[in-house]
Amino acid sequence: MGIFSAPMATPTILTLVRHGETSANLDGVWHGSTDTALTERGHRQAARAADYLKERHGDTTALYSSHLRRARDTARPIAAVLGLAPKVDEGLGEYDLGSWEGKTYKELFETHRLWDHLKKDPDFAPHGGESPMAATVRVDAALRRIAAAHDGERVVIVTHGGVLSMTLAYVLEGDYTQWRRVMENCAVSELVIEPEPSLLSFNHTGHLEGI
Repeated sequence: MGIFSAPMATPTILTLVRHGETSANLDGVWHGSTDTALTERGHRQAARAADYLKERHGDTTALYSSHLRRARDTARPIAAVLGLAPKVDEGLGEYDLGSWEGKTYKELFETHRLWDHLKKDPDFAPHGGESPMAATVRVDAALRRIAAAHDGERVVIVTHGGVLSMTLAYVLEGDYTQWRRVMENCAVSELVIEPEPSLLSFNHTGHLEGI
């Protein structure tokens, strides 16, 4: 009598989209929890991302977005072309730097030595803000919660560059400080969490050419 192995379950694919361009991106300042609007170029990027997702990932069954305006406005054209109602999840919000919000990356790096603090102390929280570990665990929990709710399906998630970098490092390498994977505005990546975390694609931007 032959031995038959059980069929492998279809993994849930999380299609990650970073929001479109904002004035903070242009000015080189941190707008983590600050509710910033998209620029005109950011809206064009979102429309291009929507067309790309419709063409390549029309099998998407659900769409989730951070509660922040720049993510919701990026999700809106995606929702329209996929025929989905976006679900807002505050767990997908950007890393909150408290009173350091609105400071330039140069100032955060040179004056406040933010990244040194983040590497040395997972519980370091800028004045009134989050610790890196709290932000990472929050987003990791949101991704796993969404994946569990859509077993074997493809889901689009619109979120933010900072927390994505930390969370991908945490999920894939077990160390949020290995934040080498930085997504560009309206870039698309594909992540599988179960049964083994893996990136199927990362930072695809071909749909943004010419903008």
